[in-house]
Amino acid sequence: MERLIKTGQWKDLPMRPGFGSFMHPTEEKLTLIKQLGVDEIILNMYRNNLIDTNFDKLPLPGDHQWEYKDLLMLRKTVENAGIRFLALENMPFSFYDKIMMGQPGREEQLKHVQETIANMGAAGIPVLGYGWTPTGVWRSSTTFPIRGGAQSMSIDLDDFKRAPLSHGRIFSEEEMWDYYQYFLEGVLPVAEEAGVTLALHPNDPPVPSLAGVPQLFRSFEAYKKAMSMVESENHGLQYCLGNFSAMGANIDEVTEYFAKQDKLIYVHFQTVSNSLVNDTKLNEVFVDMPGYYDPVKMLKKLKEVGYKGMIMPGHVPKMIGDVSWEERGRAFTIGYIKGIIATLNQ
Repeated sequence: MERLIKTGQWKDLPMRPGFGSFMHPTEEKLTLIKQLGVDEIILNMYRNNLIDTNFDKLPLPGDHQWEYKDLLMLRKTVENAGIRFLALENMPFSFYDKIMMGQPGREEQLKHVQETIANMGAAGIPVLGYGWTPTGVWRSSTTFPIRGGAQSMSIDLDDFKRAPLSHGRIFSEEEMWDYYQYFLEGVLPVAEEAGVTLALHPNDPPVPSLAGVPQLFRSFEAYKKAMSMVESENHGLQYCLGNFSAMGANIDEVTEYFAKQDKLIYVHFQTVSNSLVNDTKLNEVFVDMPGYYDPVKMLKKLKEVGYKGMIMPGHVPKMIGDVSWEERGRAFTIGYIKGIIATLNQ
């Protein structure tokens, strides 16, 4: 299995299925992924963001940066199973929480993020997916019942109205954009030098503010601004279709616009019942259920615009017999993706 960052192979492969949304590349998970006919993964360090996490027990230890030797061993573990390692998602908040909020100590954190990106490049991991969510991801429920009693995530914005201020005061849009520009100006030159591409995830849910903190990345226009603030070929989108649906975005327009700029780094393939534009509630659904967009037309559009990249199940409903990774729900979704891609390729 060749190093993707050395060969540039990840940018040259055709549109393809992949897996993500897990942290530990165990033998069991990697074997299941191969049995399902998938050859590429993303690892998501989402549990690093929980309070009181024991970092030493994570596949990537460290409370302020990721080290070269740990990144190298993680890539080798994946590749020894015959699987390509495309990206890491979600640095721990402890890496850059002060940067996101403009707090004292952000200069030191920026140095550590720069070192993390440089270490990723040296270790041969080509993409870092990141979020800009100082207040974290919010849900009303993760057990909302849908077809056959499967459990999905749901959001009711009315549930969040009484949330206390997360950082002691109300922040303005202007200062949050300033903090974000500081981050981009500090990390993108390092990413370019290291050969690492950064991919920005939308805010989840994509609403104006949560707990007194503006949620910057909640619209198509905000993404245009983010991609133009510091021009770089090493910056693009985690194209999360669930969140762009929740925004009420015109999916075809977004796809065409960012495909022309080569900014679609990889796709989270998931859908929701409706947008939050004219409603306060939504829930995730199976990809073959009525939802905000037509999955078949979505994949057809990606092929039409010449997208070359991974398409992975994002969040999926939890089915009977599923455990920590929603294995059955993910297997169902990947089969759906593979079937459509195979049909389009004919």
